[in-house]
Amino acid sequence: MDETILSKKEPNKKIGRYEIKSELGRGGMATVYLGYDALFDREVAIKVLPAEFLHDPQFSVRFHREAKVIAALEHPAIVPVYDVGEADGLPYFIMRYMDGGSLADLLAKGEISLKEVARIIRAIAPALDDSHQKGIVHRDLKPANILFDSNNQPYLSDFGIAKISGSQTNVTGSAIIGTPAYMSPEQAQGQEIDGRSDVYALGAIIYRMLTGTRPFIGDTPMSMAIKHITDPTPDILKDNPELPLSATAFMYKAMAKDPDYRFQTATELADALSVLSQGEDTADLHTVPNRTKPVLPKIAPTVIKREKKKSKVGLWIIAGVILIGLAGLGVLSKIISPFFATGRAPSPTTRAATTSTANQPDSVLPPTAEAIPSSIPSPTVEPEVEGPPIIGGADKAAFVANNNVWMMNMDGSDLVQLTVDGTEKSKLQWLPDNKTLLYVVGKCIQTMDTEEDRVDVLTCFEQAEFIEAFQISPSGEEVAISLNRELFILPFDLEKLGQAGNRNDLLAMDGCFYDESPVRDARWSSDDSQLAIIFVDAADNRQIDTVRVMDIKNCRGSLPDRLDEFPAQRFTMSGYNSAHPIIPDFDWDGEELFLMNTYKRNDGFGYLYTYNTRSHKALPLTPAPTDSTCCYRDARWSPDGSHFMVAFQDIALGADAKIELYYLLYGTLGTGATYTPMEMPEEFFKNPREKPQFALRPAG
Repeated sequence: MDETILSKKEPNKKIGRYEIKSELGRGGMATVYLGYDALFDREVAIKVLPAEFLHDPQFSVRFHREAKVIAALEHPAIVPVYDVGEADGLPYFIMRYMDGGSLADLLAKGEISLKEVARIIRAIAPALDDSHQKGIVHRDLKPANILFDSNNQPYLSDFGIAKISGSQTNVTGSAIIGTPAYMSPEQAQGQEIDGRSDVYALGAIIYRMLTGTRPFIGDTPMSMAIKHITDPTPDILKDNPELPLSATAFMYKAMAKDPDYRFQTATELADALSVLSQGEDTADLHTVPNRTKPVLPKIAPTVIKREKKKSKVGLWIIAGVILIGLAGLGVLSKIISPFFATGRAPSPTTRAATTSTANQPDSVLPPTAEAIPSSIPSPTVEPEVEGPPIIGGADKAAFVANNNVWMMNMDGSDLVQLTVDGTEKSKLQWLPDNKTLLYVVGKCIQTMDTEEDRVDVLTCFEQAEFIEAFQISPSGEEVAISLNRELFILPFDLEKLGQAGNRNDLLAMDGCFYDESPVRDARWSSDDSQLAIIFVDAADNRQIDTVRVMDIKNCRGSLPDRLDEFPAQRFTMSGYNSAHPIIPDFDWDGEELFLMNTYKRNDGFGYLYTYNTRSHKALPLTPAPTDSTCCYRDARWSPDGSHFMVAFQDIALGADAKIELYYLLYGTLGTGATYTPMEMPEEFFKNPREKPQFALRPAG
């Protein structure tokens, strides 16, 4: 047969006994024609190997072999393959012709309703699981490969580029097969894959169906594939706010970077989607392991020999370069992969990884990671002691960076990313169990179990304008909540709070209600008997932040007693002026000492102060080793009150200022001692307006 069948698409040509009527479409692997089978008097779809691959005999052999395997697939929701053959050197297979168009055609008309999406996925999920049980991974799920019959029933198509799971060859020889817009991270990295790779692709397709846009957008196929590996799954509610709140958790699980944290089968995904479409909730959508956990190299406070870990950065780059269904680029991957296989450290890279500190002789000491005064001996951390070092009564510090939660040891080592969703977070704190973090996302309260890698949604206040405080008492028995700047002091009952969704629900709980002043934030005393709040006072047509300390022991029977207010008439602070009478952040050691900063730049960095409620005196703090006295934010006391952690940004450097972290021994301030910042990865804080909101975990 002549190659003009492929090039000119002339009608009335034949391949085998099948008449070619017209071309239906072209892909990286084959061209599909509408054909006619005179023997059975039916229209068929004919898939033919592209002419440009004819000179690769091994390619043809593999294609022919795997087509036969796929032809053996039988499921009501898989487009049936009627015949496999070869004519004049051209391999082909014959499939049922689907005259209802494709999902890609449907998407061209706009987003699809949640119920319709659930119906489509419910129909094809068992077919996908059936192929996985037979050891066949589709590898190229996309809207164009979901077809409809005349009754609008969906079918899976184009298993022709699938390969037997575990095989070392595929139909393109050395190239990775797939479509970048829907490709799983492990497939993009060239790793061995299983059916959960298809589950990820199905999740990406669902995102497209519900929003009309792809989850990741790139200027090139390479950039798009890399985003599947490196970028957090976007919050689907930003692209379609009409979806139920649980849609976010559903997508995080469907498109988890780690296959172990995804829905394990397509049917499991379809079940959860069906529940979502019915307006119901399910525990599965509130227990989403949401963590890629890139572990950064340790930064040791004393000499500890460590084995250098191999990096996966090279694989990420290769995955983008050898894109993706382009067989010729497979050769390039062979050239560059040996070079990248010896990459130094995962991204982002720590300063230690860019020097030879980890491999220095024992006589060379690395810089200490704790920001302590040079005149005070560093706390000794023995290399052989099990568990993280305990400094200031804390063994772990959690904080927010780039809209995700991170955790590290108190000496800066073992820096680990805990969340990957990239949504703005506030009010970060540890629960009393010392393994669970709590934070606010939008109008929802979420928790992160750091041992089980699980994100839970505690509750959401959908009708609220904002949530500005959610502070648990040291005993874990009470919580202070500022909802629309009204203060609620309530029992910290997870079950009851989980059922509360509005102001009336909070009022119905056995607690205190306070609306004498608009409350923006809160901190507890160490014995739960007092509460310090930042309230917004109106004066001279301005809003002025003031800290008020209240006795709340009897708040259920009367208004709390006022014990102190500041700055007010107590003292003045640089940056706290007529333009910005604001206290962006504060903390209390639970006894006498407060830390707070004013507003100077970058959404809340300012001058740092400490205030003593017994002496009623305040002092400016300037611990950073620079002539500049500004700017600091988010100072947090250690559990035993001996240290505090704070973020610093040198105003003298202007736009070039980088955020540095300090962990300081409070008793040495003002002694003339100098301090050094904690070691962090280069360019770690990408946003100069970052709000770290440190949460220091009590040891033991």
